[in-house]
Order: sequence, then C-alpha cells, then structure tokens
Amino acid sequence: MNTISIIGQVVGFIAAAVMILSFQFKENKKLFTCQVISTTLFSLSYLFLGLGGNKEAFSGMAQNIGGLMIRIVMLFHQKYKWARSPVVMSVLCTYCAVTSVLTYSGNPLTILPTIGNIILIGVMWTNDPDKIRIGQFSVTTPCWLVYNFVAGSIAGILTETFNLVSIGIYYIRQAIAKKKEKAEAENAES
Repeated sequence: MNTISIIGQVVGFIAAAVMILSFQFKENKKLFTCQVISTTLFSLSYLFLGLGGNKEAFSGMAQNIGGLMIRIVMLFHQKYKWARSPVVMSVLCTYCAVTSVLTYSGNPLTILPTIGNIILIGVMWTNDPDKIRIGQFSVTTPCWLVYNFVAGSIAGILTETFNLVSIGIYYIRQAIAKKKEKAEAENAES
C-alpha cells in the first residue's frame, strides 16, 4: 500500500466515525449534516484510493458525490417543495447513472454503488423510516459492502457492516417488542 492509499484509508476511517456518529441524532437536520460531512470525506477517501492505484475506487468517489447531493437535498426535503420534486429525484438518479458510465473500470462490480444509490434515492423520497431501513438493509448496504471489497476501502467495509448489524438489531428489537405486546395483550384478556 502506497502513501496516497494510506491517506485514503485514514480519511475513510474519519468518514466512518462521522457516519456512525450521525446515527446518534434523532433530528434529521443533525443526522443529515453529519452524513454530508461523512460523504464528503468518503468521496475524498475513494479519490485517494483511486489515485493510489485502485481505479475501481473512482466509481465510489463519484457515487459518494451523488450521496452527498442526496443528503443535501434531504436537508431541505421537509422545508422546501422543490426538494420533494420528482424532477430533483430524476436528476439525482441520472447523475448516478451517468457517472457510473463515466467511471466504469471494466469491473461489473463497480456498478453496485450506482444500484445502491438509486435505491437509496427512491426509498429516501418516501420519507418513511421503515422503507428507508428496508431499502438500505436489503439493497443499498449490501451493494456498497461488496463494492468496498473491490475498491479496497477498509473503512467502507466496516461502515457497511455496522449499518447491516445496526438495522438488523433494530428489527430484532422491534420483533421482541411486538412479541411482548402480544403476550401482554393475551395476559390482559385472561
């Protein structure tokens, strides 16, 4: 690993820490602000990994810039009608698709972040936390996880693993709570 790649890994770990911190905020504004910072840092991380010799990393850089734009729009989603427009959603999806073509390295796995981002855009537009979690758990995070192995992003692998575990724990907690509510309701009827 050369110096530029090491810088990319270090920046990636900082980005991962900020992303994990973002999940501690209940307010969307704080959550998305942290995620804007994290995605900016991840974009730089992939840039350095690409400049360090892994050409597959440029795809992650471009898709993280797309992720940055998605999160900026989501900061304004509640307040401004333009940020909820299907036109904005279409522009973001088009950006992801076009940059995927422009940064294609010949490895089909470099398309995975594009798929993940387009699904993320769709589920975020619903503004439904359950749909967002399901979309992230079933498509977005697995796409990015596999891609991060290709791009050589250790921090990306750890971040996506954390995302999968975190969302999995959420669903386990929800199932336990529903089971407890059902048992309490049955006991109340007895």
